[in-house]
Amino acid sequence: MTSVVSARSSQGSSAFSQSVKLRVKQIDGDRCWACHSESPQICHVIAQEDRQALLWEQLGLLDFAINSDTNAIPLCPTCHNEFDCALDPGFVLIPTDLQFFIEFELKDRQRRKTQAESGVISKRAVPSPEEYKRYQIDKGVVAPDAIGGQYLPFFLKKYLHPDLPFDVTEHYSKPKEWHGAPLACVRRCIVILGSARLRSLPTQTRLELERLRNLYFLDEEEGLPPSHNGFLDTETQAPPGNKTKKRQLDDTTPDKFPSPKKHEDTQQGLDKHSYSKGATTFCPILQKEMPAYWSLGPDVSTEEAVRRFAPVITQAPESVT
Repeated sequence: MTSVVSARSSQGSSAFSQSVKLRVKQIDGDRCWACHSESPQICHVIAQEDRQALLWEQLGLLDFAINSDTNAIPLCPTCHNEFDCALDPGFVLIPTDLQFFIEFELKDRQRRKTQAESGVISKRAVPSPEEYKRYQIDKGVVAPDAIGGQYLPFFLKKYLHPDLPFDVTEHYSKPKEWHGAPLACVRRCIVILGSARLRSLPTQTRLELERLRNLYFLDEEEGLPPSHNGFLDTETQAPPGNKTKKRQLDDTTPDKFPSPKKHEDTQQGLDKHSYSKGATTFCPILQKEMPAYWSLGPDVSTEEAVRRFAPVITQAPESVT
């Protein structure tokens, strides 16, 4: 009975729009990314309730909307629950090439340090899904038509068919492509460093995660001036309207933009230079504009849009949950 309630609660936690859910299933397939079960739910990688989401955004580590498809992954109810168990997660996915993120941050630190010496305080840059994929394409890890870079599923608990005489997770623990934002995944990975299940990770993976965590949060360690994001000087908290608001079990974000007034007020506070190279979208969770990673840009034809979405819609329209 408890598992049923838990599953319903997990399913109801989604606030992705229907178009985002369709898009994720079209990219990653209509199966659980972790265990290949059918009819998956669409799960947030960085949770909507993550109290550090705004802090990560202020540190320049989060550059996408929480309810966008770059923060989504298909998981069955069981894997979804284990993934979302903040106090004791049973499943996590980790980039197969953490050294890429370490080197990227070191180079970006040097760039910011050089600019700071000239009196210019610039924002941190983090790898995009396309940059991570391109890096692995160049290394021959993934094919040019890959949906994204490779990630390794780690099952921190033996929750899949625990009564069997063998461990089925070994079969599923192979590198897989994922289309989303690498830093969303890294956010989940760093949580594991404070878990008693840390021993489930290989030593090299643990050391690389620790190194990456220190680079992201300990500016002084590499001689870089403070980031001046202001997150230590102001109280970081959710917008007043979100303090007591509870989502309903069937809560889904509608496919619409914020009111013109809210959009205008938010736009006035943007760093224009940071967003001038591309379109933006309003993130209701962070309450601000974020870069938009277009699934269907203005150059995509109607024929291409139909080709992408028709298979998902015709397969099982009732399964879009």
